[in-house]
Amino acid sequence: ILRAEKELNVKLPDQYCWFLKQYGHGGINGIETYGIGKNGKTIFVDKTLQFRVYGLENDKIVIENCDEWIYCLDEKSGTVVMWSQYDKNCKTVYKDFLDYLNDRIGDAIENM
Repeated sequence: ILRAEKELNVKLPDQYCWFLKQYGHGGINGIETYGIGKNGKTIFVDKTLQFRVYGLENDKIVIENCDEWIYCLDEKSGTVVMWSQYDKNCKTVYKDFLDYLNDRIGDAIENM
């Protein structure tokens, strides 16, 4: 986690650090929250660096790709935002990471 923070030059929100320590990476029914793989690969770092090339702000951390947009953690506020490389605007959609995680897992279960 410390290496990832240094590479991205961000401080990860505590709730996301909890997820990384407890689960690492994963999802349910097609919803995949980026994290750290069993092999130690920091998937969220790779995805964040990939989208920074397209204009993602440096204080955002990519946690899920939904094709037309991505979900990102906002380092400063701790909120989860939606971002699209086409309009480059962030829209706050969840008050924090746990709100995001609960809603996305709920959506996945509902759609099973």
